Amino acid sequence: MTSQNKKTRIIIGSDHVGITLKQAVKSTLIEWGIEVEDVGAFDSKVSVDYTDYAIQVARQVAQGCFDSGIVICGTGIGVSIAANKIFGIRAALCFDTFTAHQARAHNNANILAMGAWVVTPQRAAGILREWLETPFEYGRHIPRVMKLDRELEAQPAEWEGLQPLSSRYKLGVSISAQASVFSPVLFAGRIEEGFKTAADCGLKLIELSICDPVSIDHHQIKTLIAQYDLQISALATGQNCLQEGLCLAAANPTIRNDTVKRLHSIIDLAQELNAAVIIGGIRGRFAHTPVSEEEKGSFTEALGDCVQYAAQQGIMTLLEPINRYETNFINTLEEGVKLIQEVGVSEFKLLVDTFHMNIEEADIPSSLRKADAYIGYFHIADSQRQAPGQGHTDFRAIFRTLQEINYSGPVVAEILPIPDDRTAIYRLRDFYHSLT
Repeated sequence: MTSQNKKTRIIIGSDHVGITLKQAVKSTLIEWGIEVEDVGAFDSKVSVDYTDYAIQVARQVAQGCFDSGIVICGTGIGVSIAANKIFGIRAALCFDTFTAHQARAHNNANILAMGAWVVTPQRAAGILREWLETPFEYGRHIPRVMKLDRELEAQPAEWEGLQPLSSRYKLGVSISAQASVFSPVLFAGRIEEGFKTAADCGLKLIELSICDPVSIDHHQIKTLIAQYDLQISALATGQNCLQEGLCLAAANPTIRNDTVKRLHSIIDLAQELNAAVIIGGIRGRFAHTPVSEEEKGSFTEALGDCVQYAAQQGIMTLLEPINRYETNFINTLEEGVKLIQEVGVSEFKLLVDTFHMNIEEADIPSSLRKADAYIGYFHIADSQRQAPGQGHTDFRAIFRTLQEINYSGPVVAEILPIPDDRTAIYRLRDFYHSLT
């Protein structure tokens, strides 16, 4: 390849069927001195949707992050259709050197689509060379290509009247500072990768799930915040109960006291980072159902201590109602509001989560309206706790309600890394983008 090609940056993606051909294509490109970014998939045993990877590649090319892209599925048809849904993309399905040449010379195609069931790794090398070395011929082809680049249709009518999410809310994602048994966090133990990917996706907030603050490099977090122009929206604390048994509802007073001490240290870190502190999973479970007055009193006393300590430092604490399958108290927004009223601290607010509401609330918009004055933070996840858009949650109704009640706080995704961390966050980004 020429020295000019050595400067080329190409982004590549495939579904599980295309991984073998993708690896061969990557090896060839790297051998030619071309920089390659692989967005997945990475495990041929895990079935994934080709559309997700094609759209990831297409968005990056359309935004000018890469010179061109390559997408692969079984036939190449699906990925080419998906990529062409993105404005500014001209994806061409090529199966030999002739179609590769024509796609570049006549159509100025910026994404090459291939089928792993159609193109062998040996044939792919010739297609790649023709694709990379063929220039656009301009001339009579210019007006035709311009027609290919016409504006896409407007957003679906059902979203009309909604303000763009990015203009109304700061958007973010939950990641974990350490490896975790708590599943719905991304980039667990890979904090720098998480910050970078979130910033690349245009997110502004990071919710950081932590255990003992002593085990965390505070300087690294502050450096990453500055480097990627991000903000820590909140510190999530549930892993302390799940992994270390530190729970506010513990029957053992020593454990409760240790939990309060741990929360104090987390609140101290939150003060350094100007972040809120979430009281969700760290509540744990009561030992008895129905709950005895003694149990409830001990829990409320421990909780009140932490809320007061945070308020003295100007830190907001967030009570998260959690579904009945994970805890046996504070499952609904109404129950959360009653506890907040009982504690009586103005800096104590409600964190509402679409995943938990989908299980516990008969009418999510109605519940949001009733809890309006107490809502301080918003978790977003679809019905099966994956990225929004992957399940059946009616986000149109939810965001209309948030707009109606003038909620303008953080909107942060707490989602499962399915099929993997990068795909999950890219799906989240695409959902956010679909509403802008």
